[in-house]
Amino acid sequence: MRLTLIHNPAAGDGRPSGADLKKMLAEAGFQVRYESIKKDWKKALQRPADLVVAAGGDGTAAKVLKQLAGGSMPVALLPIGTANNIGRSLGIAGDLRELAADWRTAARRPFDVGRVRIADGGWRHFVEAVGDGPFALAIERGKEAIEDSSTLVGNEIDRALTYLRRVVEQVQPERWQIDIDGHDYSGNYLGVEVMNIRLGGPGVALASGARTGDGRLDIVFIAAADRLQMLDYLTRRLGHHEIKLPPLEVVQGRSIRFTPPRGVLRVDDELVYGVGGEVEVQVVPGAVEILEPDGADSPLNRRQVRSAR
Repeated sequence: MRLTLIHNPAAGDGRPSGADLKKMLAEAGFQVRYESIKKDWKKALQRPADLVVAAGGDGTAAKVLKQLAGGSMPVALLPIGTANNIGRSLGIAGDLRELAADWRTAARRPFDVGRVRIADGGWRHFVEAVGDGPFALAIERGKEAIEDSSTLVGNEIDRALTYLRRVVEQVQPERWQIDIDGHDYSGNYLGVEVMNIRLGGPGVALASGARTGDGRLDIVFIAAADRLQMLDYLTRRLGHHEIKLPPLEVVQGRSIRFTPPRGVLRVDDELVYGVGGEVEVQVVPGAVEILEPDGADSPLNRRQVRSAR
């Protein structure tokens, strides 16, 4: 079985290394072609293979999934980053050798990808989410406030939770004009996130019922009334308590139109500034086939939110 391995050597704590991964997969019986995400990885995806494996964090997984959208090449994920929101949303966790051993018999599941068009520009794909609010603000200030901070303590997730809590304390409601499948959901919100997966930011389950293969997106509304419960959740997470975020308002839809009040839009982990006018978001059903490991606690077949009225 020919395997193209796209690896981010800087993901997580840098382990396992590229050499470790190649050795492990060769021992599992795969013919491995390795390419670093920091080099000419797109060209590697054009060569014949039976499977593409994305080994890294959410950034690596998203890049590979977006690049392969619309094709027939199946993808397997090895989440070895920090947050691993995509892998965790799919229930992919455990021993790397056991995950690889399952690939030959794993079910292929459709994985939706979102696409967004800003004003008169072209479409661009996303895997995690688009929106604005506390999570976009945390990304906007994140490098200086989290990665390079000399005052925040703890690991990277703890620092991200600490800073996100600070943002949630300070952010003010903005007026959103938003349409979901032809129905008006305009209102004042701390933030709106159009989610393709369950988790966002430092592993926050914003859309706990999201199913990444149903041909729909989950639109999460963070209202001013949600501020206290979000702060309590983040504080308890920092205390390393097992706790779920109390349910936010979530609407399921296929076509979304909105105008970001700040003129800023996050597209996965990137920010787009100067957004003047309406943003259009759509789902691309089953854009990629992804392998679901045997026994994975996957939410792919669960749905607990309402459709647009």
